[in-house]
Amino acid sequence: MNQPTPPAAPENAMPMFYASPRPLDRVKDGKMKLNRPTNFKFAAKTNAIPLLVDEFPLAAAYYPIVFADGPLPVPAAVVGLKNDTNLFVGKDNAWVNGAYLPAYVRRYPFILMDDPDNKQFVLCIDEASDLLKPEGEFPLFEGEEPSGFTKSAMEFCAALRQQGDSTDEFVKALKENDLLMPNNAEIDARDGSRLQLSGFLIIDPKKFDELPDSIILQWRKKGWLALVYAQLLSSHRWQNLVDLMQK
Repeated sequence: MNQPTPPAAPENAMPMFYASPRPLDRVKDGKMKLNRPTNFKFAAKTNAIPLLVDEFPLAAAYYPIVFADGPLPVPAAVVGLKNDTNLFVGKDNAWVNGAYLPAYVRRYPFILMDDPDNKQFVLCIDEASDLLKPEGEFPLFEGEEPSGFTKSAMEFCAALRQQGDSTDEFVKALKENDLLMPNNAEIDARDGSRLQLSGFLIIDPKKFDELPDSIILQWRKKGWLALVYAQLLSSHRWQNLVDLMQK
């Protein structure tokens, strides 16, 4: 029986995918440009990508949604059955055609990081990214000012930061109501082997059904019921990963 390594939680020391994030600088980056990502090599060595609650309905159509265990569990789209393999990044480093692309991937190489001295967030870029070059599609600056492309990136990163707060609120509610349980599942592969899937958390459907009507009403008003159903339905997507692995 094969047992894939469970999805890993993002490390705290450095955000996943980022090697050398630093604040955008007009002097350093004044002539730099960014190409539209078509090469997803930077995402090829992970099996789980963080998700925001706003993404659950779309992501559930393509990926199993789980929660990487921790003090505050992290929602994640499972993209591989081994710890260092993303089955949605092909040999040509392209993402599987038509599959939903998580916001965490679309954000790269930009990221908002804390500036504790000035008590604000600063737009940073991973200067190690090969998407950043003097020749490219989108300039980072236009004269002395950030380009429209850079301003859009800032707005996108700020929106993701806000959605992150909403995601934390939802996960805290799941935890407070004891709705997260370890998952232990088995999948039969086409070659007759069996894959043991474990090491992550999912929503317990039985405990969810037993929630008091008052909580169900609160969650309906918050839009959380759709998130629960999306996670539960996404459990049917494990076979997608098996099929991609066997290809």
